[in-house]
Amino acid sequence: MDGYSISQVAQRTGFPASTLRFYEKSGLVRPERTPAGYRSYDDRHIELLAFIGRAKGFGLSLDEITELLALLDDERCAPVQGRLRDLVGTKIAEAQDKVAELEAFAAELRRVAVTLGDRTPDGPCDDTCGCTTDPDSSRVDVIELDAKPTRSAAPAIACNLAADRVGDQLAAWQTTIGRAVAREPIPGGIRLRFGRDIDIAELSALMAAEQACCGFFTFALTVDVDEVTLEMTGPPDAQPIVDALVGTAQ
Repeated sequence: MDGYSISQVAQRTGFPASTLRFYEKSGLVRPERTPAGYRSYDDRHIELLAFIGRAKGFGLSLDEITELLALLDDERCAPVQGRLRDLVGTKIAEAQDKVAELEAFAAELRRVAVTLGDRTPDGPCDDTCGCTTDPDSSRVDVIELDAKPTRSAAPAIACNLAADRVGDQLAAWQTTIGRAVAREPIPGGIRLRFGRDIDIAELSALMAAEQACCGFFTFALTVDVDEVTLEMTGPPDAQPIVDALVGTAQ
């Protein structure tokens, strides 16, 4: 057989015929044509489609895949590998950001789940039951005597984490902090330095969970080439809690 038909390629690669036609129209894979006008694919096309499928699995866009295919045409691995590493690194960072967002959302849902049932009025829902409002919200509207716009009070130095979960959260902090290579005092808190091998998604999730229950904390996470830095700060009255979580600076 001189080549593969589009149906044969669809069967071998898992791409439906409609997708193969789209890739042809986009210029990613250009099959030959038989004298009768039918598409004819060869083994090189199959390899390209396998590469495209792998790149799609990494979440790469069509433009990014097109860029990589152009590098493949030079038949040198190093440029392809280098660019693919950069793109995958970007996707990792994006995935970690999404994980942190989801963890923060999950932590907030857990907090709400704990508060529901604490106060159940005899009659309809009110502002204490947790169904329609957040009874534990730290935001307090203050009405000024001179009728200025309302403002929100600073978060109270209090933790709304359920008592049976405090130990687990503290243990998670101690496990993570144990991997810090240095601790430095900063105004209002502490700076922790980690090696680049630290699990950033796990660290972000821990920060998000802590801030969900202790809104008075402020976290700053910096990712450099050779290290990851976490800064944890809070009001002066919160210093004992900082010490309990991460210890004193060394």
